[in-house]
Amino acid sequence: MKIIPEPGLIKQLQGIGPFVHLGVEEIAGLLEAAHAGTAEPGEVLIAQGGKDRDYLVLLEGELEVSRTWVEPGGQEEVRLGYIKPGEGVGEISLLGSPPRGASVRAVQPSRFVWLDSDRMDELLAWSQQFAHNLKSDAELRSRMNAVRQAKGLRALPFPIFQAVFGRMHPLEVRSGEAVVYQGEKGDRYYLIDEGQAEVWRTDPITNATVRVAVLGPSDVFGEEALLLGGFRNATVIMTTPGKLLALDKQDFDDLVKVDPVAEIGAEEARQMVDAGAAQWLDCRYEIEYQDSHIPGARWTPLDKIREECSVLNRNHTYVVYCRSGRRSACAAYLLRERGIHVLSLQGGISDWPYALEGAAA
Repeated sequence: MKIIPEPGLIKQLQGIGPFVHLGVEEIAGLLEAAHAGTAEPGEVLIAQGGKDRDYLVLLEGELEVSRTWVEPGGQEEVRLGYIKPGEGVGEISLLGSPPRGASVRAVQPSRFVWLDSDRMDELLAWSQQFAHNLKSDAELRSRMNAVRQAKGLRALPFPIFQAVFGRMHPLEVRSGEAVVYQGEKGDRYYLIDEGQAEVWRTDPITNATVRVAVLGPSDVFGEEALLLGGFRNATVIMTTPGKLLALDKQDFDDLVKVDPVAEIGAEEARQMVDAGAAQWLDCRYEIEYQDSHIPGARWTPLDKIREECSVLNRNHTYVVYCRSGRRSACAAYLLRERGIHVLSLQGGISDWPYALEGAAA
């Protein structure tokens, strides 16, 4: 069931944990894509071993959270906890994406909202990175709403994103103008800043031409030919006057097609840390760390990574983690850029099968 992002609910969410770092429009967007639900006593919301990893906002009722993990020796441990409205801030409470091995069931008649965890992580990663940088970049700040929605760019670590934006050059385009043609060699990547366009593709066998997409502000096109080193697979025609931001192929190759951050699985990472060959870094917000964290982890939030670099040992290896691996990839990139050997925990704490510490662990 869809929900309406009412101002009262948005205000309540702004008082809880990581939501305090998000704007009204961002929270409203999360709620517009969210799903509301109800449960009767005994009803299971998340079965143990299930794959539901979204954020759960409890509005009414009470939930039992059972967390099961495997100790290094192979024995299982189980811990029960309970959440109910009012234990967070105001009249609601948040269950921050239960880790692997958790199950959740209703103790009382309950009403709740599921928030998309991937989108949430994406917003948190951006807000943490931008908080440090946007103050001094007025041009980027003014175009924030457009560029941060671009799917081809928003997953980039902020320093890379900032460099990409700095090398983009604006283009004025007319209504009816073809920006790229099917079959031509790809030489640029485009972001629509203003205006609308249509994507047309011609079937090489039937020669039939059909419209396959309509693009608008924040949409990007042209990346496939650059990534594959091939030819355009469609023609893009402006249907209104507009403005584009273009990135030349060489800049795309230098900045967007960068080496990915190295990842490491849970078991291998645990063995490295237990052997003294690595140290844990938790790059989430403080409330997430306090809720549950990997034992022995040093809390170093993403937005403080630059300041913390000076106190990290450059002779050590660090395994950085977040909820899912999205924010830790950003943190790992920033650390690697500063000469620190770092790995990102694959799947994040959500896929961590061992014991956790913290208030809700």
